[in-house]
Amino acid sequence: MLKIIAFLFLSFSLLYASETSSVANKMPIIVGGVLETGSGLLPEKTSHLGLVRISPLVGLWLNGMGYFRLAYAYNETTYKPENAPKINTTYHDFTSQLGVALGYGPYLQVSYTKSKQLSDAGDVTWSELGFGLGTYFQLGPKTALISEIEYRSIFSHYNPLLNEETSGSRIQFNFGFVIYVY
Repeated sequence: MLKIIAFLFLSFSLLYASETSSVANKMPIIVGGVLETGSGLLPEKTSHLGLVRISPLVGLWLNGMGYFRLAYAYNETTYKPENAPKINTTYHDFTSQLGVALGYGPYLQVSYTKSKQLSDAGDVTWSELGFGLGTYFQLGPKTALISEIEYRSIFSHYNPLLNEETSGSRIQFNFGFVIYVY
């Protein structure tokens, strides 16, 4: 715990000492959102290009050093198997992501997502691990656009809707924005 406090103190001190773009941010707290699309394994074991989720996020971003952010997404769908009643399904996705800057702009990232699919037919929980590369484009002193590409590995899990074991991977594209709160 002491190491975490020391790291945060050092990070905040570095922010006060140097400028990030044209204006020094007092604290690196961000909020924003990311549109995530993928090509490969998607929910219900579909394998094509499609919208995966829209994730609001919150985190800490130190320009020139890296970031840590947390995102949560929720959505509902209706699934209609052949000759069976409709199944309403809700998805809950919690993502934590860590990025390490490669200068001012590009960064390497690693992400971990815990996904839950809840329905009357059965509940499914699985994990995803991603590695990728991203960059941000500063729009002003308090806003930036982010663009990322990552390889996502979906760990093996049993899906009662499909009555089979599912695993796979996808290439995921993330596009979004962040706003420095303070």
